[in-house]
Amino acid sequence: MPFRVELSGRAEADVREIYSYIRERGPANPDDGKAGLDQKLASLETFPDSCGFAPENEYTELTVRQLLYGPFRILFETRGERVDVLTVRHGARVFLPPGDLETR
Repeated sequence: MPFRVELSGRAEADVREIYSYIRERGPANPDDGKAGLDQKLASLETFPDSCGFAPENEYTELTVRQLLYGPFRILFETRGERVDVLTVRHGARVFLPPGDLETR
């Protein structure tokens, strides 16, 4: 049975910002990048727990895993049959500080 993938408001805003940035400044076609990201997010419907733990997992009460897509880290938590995507961050950004994931 597939997991249901849900994006938090923060993750939805992250995806919009990434799309906007690529559209304005990126050399790549933003529609291709968005389609690839959507496909990667959809891949969480099967075996999300096979993804490794995110560094942020060390200091939060959540069980935070990450899925990589190009230069981006998709941070998520599995709850029952649901995958909650918490945020989508560029890998060059510093890790989220303690407490920042809980405020979603």
